[in-house]
Amino acid sequence: MSNVILEVKDLKMHFPIKIKNKGFLSEKKYVKAVDGISFVIKEGETLGLVGESGCGKSTTGKMIVRLLKPTEGSILYKGKDIFKVTGEEAKQLCKEIQIIFQDPYSSLDPRFSVGSTISEPMIVHKIADRKTIKERTINLMNDVGLMSEYYDRYPHEFSGGQRQRVGVARALALNPSLVVCDEPVSALDVSIQAQILNLMQELQKKYNLTYLFISHNLSVVKHICDRIAVMYLGKIVEIADKNELFDNPKHPYTKALLSAIPIPDPEVVVEQEMLEGDVPSPVDPPSGCRFHTRCKDVMDICKKKEPKDLVLNDGHTVACHLYTKEG
Repeated sequence: MSNVILEVKDLKMHFPIKIKNKGFLSEKKYVKAVDGISFVIKEGETLGLVGESGCGKSTTGKMIVRLLKPTEGSILYKGKDIFKVTGEEAKQLCKEIQIIFQDPYSSLDPRFSVGSTISEPMIVHKIADRKTIKERTINLMNDVGLMSEYYDRYPHEFSGGQRQRVGVARALALNPSLVVCDEPVSALDVSIQAQILNLMQELQKKYNLTYLFISHNLSVVKHICDRIAVMYLGKIVEIADKNELFDNPKHPYTKALLSAIPIPDPEVVVEQEMLEGDVPSPVDPPSGCRFHTRCKDVMDICKKKEPKDLVLNDGHTVACHLYTKEG
């Protein structure tokens, strides 16, 4: 697991928008969805990317699968910049990096049967003859817990959990190495969530997969991930091994997120660190540390200077002035 399969360097994604001023004039500004993040994913591991809605998690995932082209920065897959490859290399990249979408309802074409949905990527990439593709499709259906009798059925005939199983099978059709999981269980019932998570762990071992697991649910992330990166307003504020992060969180934002996890024991009293105020606009983020407007430990330097990533111990990285000499 020591080999790095994906390296993200200073990644930015700024979406241009027009804001109307008084009168007929409009001003061009940018939504800074992702604003300079860096991390690595090792082969065979699951990296969790967590944070509140709108922090840039899904945008990051879409850039990794080349659905969006970044404003700045680079994404290296096995040492190669994914936005500089062309021809056969680009085609191979499409096979090796796949995505499981959040919504099992809108991510499936209602005109395609289950068999057609799973086999279509294999047909497009011409990886085998029709008979072999059908056999592999049925094998994938069995792997994700769908009976072969469902081959000719359509998405509207299935539950949310079954549809997401179809989505998982489709993502595995081209035998990828890296799978971006964009909140794959957030739209499902709790009992079904557990089934899909266990299925994903089984498939990871069977197919030697590497996951980027995007979620806002820390309990889910703790169950499936090896390391966790915490995002806030387009920035990564902390990265650590999951046990280290849960046992020894450093950033005030991480502490607040962890304290909000419900404990299923009425006798256990947990003092919650409530976050005050709303998340600032990504169009005009605060100066200095972006979390300073909601942080109970805020200092003067937090308002003026953006904190740099500081490695504390054993890969535990935090961007916070509480741990710097200036702080």
